[in-house]
Amino acid sequence: MKTATVRTLRNDYAKLLRRVEAGEEIIISRRGVAVAKLVPAQIKDSKVDWANSATFQLLGSEKPLSAEESLTLIKDAQGNW
Repeated sequence: MKTATVRTLRNDYAKLLRRVEAGEEIIISRRGVAVAKLVPAQIKDSKVDWANSATFQLLGSEKPLSAEESLTLIKDAQGNW
């Protein structure tokens, strides 16, 4: 596992990020003390199943909202937060 200083992180962030994207873990140190660890993200699937989401189920609808219906809900809710 590679170690990099905070200065290296600041100056060579893109290079370190490419190494992390390739699967390498990097320890970030400040004055010789480890303070952080850069690791590759473990993202399984970036797609959201809106039909089975809690928000959709709260609406109690059997079909997804159209763009116009969504816009109406947003406009009605503005200022009520």
